[in-house]
Amino acid sequence: MSFTALGGFPFTPLAGSNTSGSGDANLSDTPNWNPNFTGPVILEGPNQYFDPRAFLIPTQGTFGNVSRGSLRGPGMANFDTSLFKKIPLNERFNLQFRAEVFNLFNHANFAYPNEVVFSSSRSAGFGPVCSANNITSSAGSITNTATFSRQLQLALKLTF
Repeated sequence: MSFTALGGFPFTPLAGSNTSGSGDANLSDTPNWNPNFTGPVILEGPNQYFDPRAFLIPTQGTFGNVSRGSLRGPGMANFDTSLFKKIPLNERFNLQFRAEVFNLFNHANFAYPNEVVFSSSRSAGFGPVCSANNITSSAGSITNTATFSRQLQLALKLTF
């Protein structure tokens, strides 16, 4: 038997464009915290793991005040087990039956949510610009799992 439980790894919400003007094309700028937001930031649902309304787009030419790794992703819990049965056939031959089950309880372990909070649009000659009005519809949504669903493996092993 094996049981694994892990807390979520840190992740950083992203502004969706280079608001700082640093020239980084990786969309790695962070947003600002919304001072008027109340309620939990982490909602923990797969459709919306975090609330994008907790963030505001920084003013062009500035960096956001959300620190790197400020939010925690979903945790993981996994339980694997196996059963073995040795069946003597005669003095020389033995048969071993093996049954192994991975993710026994079929627990859904979610991957990271979409970190990009705001969608960008092009402005005349200035590159992509974000505004608070264009929160992406997929901000905070989780679209896949980090582990497989339950898997059962059966085997026979003949030893001599």
